[in-house]
Amino acid sequence: LAIASFSQTNSALPADVWEWDSKAPICALKQRPSADGQIVKIERTPGNDETVLQITLPVGSKLQEGHFPNANVETKSGRRFGADISIRVWNGRRELYVVSPDPALIDNLSNTTSLSFSHPKLGNVGVPIRILSTLVDTLRECEDKIMSEWGIDPTAWRSLKSRPLPLANIRNRFNDLDYPREALAANVEADAIIRLDVAADGTAGACRSLNRGLMPGFQTAACKVLKGARFQPATDSGGTSVTAPIVYDVRFRIGN
Repeated sequence: LAIASFSQTNSALPADVWEWDSKAPICALKQRPSADGQIVKIERTPGNDETVLQITLPVGSKLQEGHFPNANVETKSGRRFGADISIRVWNGRRELYVVSPDPALIDNLSNTTSLSFSHPKLGNVGVPIRILSTLVDTLRECEDKIMSEWGIDPTAWRSLKSRPLPLANIRNRFNDLDYPREALAANVEADAIIRLDVAADGTAGACRSLNRGLMPGFQTAACKVLKGARFQPATDSGGTSVTAPIVYDVRFRIGN
């Protein structure tokens, strides 16, 4: 995997606290368990502005399970960002799963020591978290390296005034019936890393897998769903709408 080769050559990572998730085909860092058992994972898909935080909460946490769309995440500095929040129980522990499409969130995580999450049905939840600026820099380096390997010019992509943004939550477009029948019958799971080219009018154009050796059914299934989505198109430095790629890690998992 590209992430594995990157992690072996990077020296900026505070290895006593954080480590790469070598199983992830994207840029994913895991914090080693704290004294109370809390674990933090940060995920960034190269070619996508989305930031994903997965926080395994301390043992004994009683936060209510559920899905809380249109929530907020606030950094220690007081900056607020829109997010989609889920709380679920996994292996007997509660996990806080946070997805934010805001491109400014990742940079504002630098040097923060706590995050707070809020939603009318959830209330306010505070979580201590320490993210060094070098950690964010390391994630950026990872993203740029992998984008180059995928044939996406990271400098050109980042120089866009804005990148493609879906008009609705992409995850909500998928359901159990989208799982490829052949893969399901063979009990095969996969991460389909999909490049989607979004046209200047916001429609989805060319769609293809960036994975090597991926079972064809996964690309077909992912692209069938993604090509039906609508987007706010990318804009160049002058504010003109242009065609640009966006990348998704579409995870096909077989439930228990």
